[in-house]
Amino acid sequence: MRLLVPVLAVLLFGVSCLVGCRSASRSTETTTNVTTAAATSTSNAQPTPEPEPSPTPLTSEQNEARTLLEQGKEQYRRDRDKEAAESFQKALSLDPDFAEAHFRLGLAYAAQGQKEEAEKEYEKAVEAYKKYNRTNQKDADAFFNMGLAYGKLGKHDDAVKALKQAVKLQTEDGDMYYELGIELSKIAQYQEAVTAFQKAIELDPDNYRATEALDKAKLGAERIKVLQKRQEELLKRQEAASRRANGNSLNGNASTRPSPSATP
Repeated sequence: MRLLVPVLAVLLFGVSCLVGCRSASRSTETTTNVTTAAATSTSNAQPTPEPEPSPTPLTSEQNEARTLLEQGKEQYRRDRDKEAAESFQKALSLDPDFAEAHFRLGLAYAAQGQKEEAEKEYEKAVEAYKKYNRTNQKDADAFFNMGLAYGKLGKHDDAVKALKQAVKLQTEDGDMYYELGIELSKIAQYQEAVTAFQKAIELDPDNYRATEALDKAKLGAERIKVLQKRQEELLKRQEAASRRANGNSLNGNASTRPSPSATP
């Protein structure tokens, strides 16, 4: 009986160790699985997009400048160009970096025949729009007006880039597509111009300017095709003439080669 008690104690101790080890193993396994799942969830999570910066509130002077801009635009529409220029000048005195005011002032100067003054304002407008667009990359009107200003300066490649960005941001504006077509035509990209004018007409079937410009762009595209074909034919003739000349030169060299002297 005394021997039986120690034996039973040993057996109970072994069972308790076995149960404890299994519980610890299960606990460790559960913890590992939870940790692994959390890590996997974290790695698969999509990065949260950064919120766009909110626009800086306008000062009272800037708000007044925008009121003067609208006043000047109305005066310009009524062909009161001198008064419009004065309104735009007042707007710029309150907000010197006001890009649209520079652009509109350039238009008012041009309407009065002041070409040099107009070009200076277009240049200022472009620089102001570049600065503005760095922090306002989704303003289609800003890219549109910048493209128009580039066009007034004769920088048609830059105008096309700005106008393409404008129609990318604002896909339902027929005037933007029309102006893009005009600038594309000026750099002889007639096929792209055709597409732009067709889109302008699709958005505004009554846009007679786009209809006329589309016909001209189609003619331009046909002229380009004819010129390309002529250039290809000319190149083929030049290559053929070059091959003939090389062949004649080789034949001439062979005929004038001295024959070997006879052995005495």
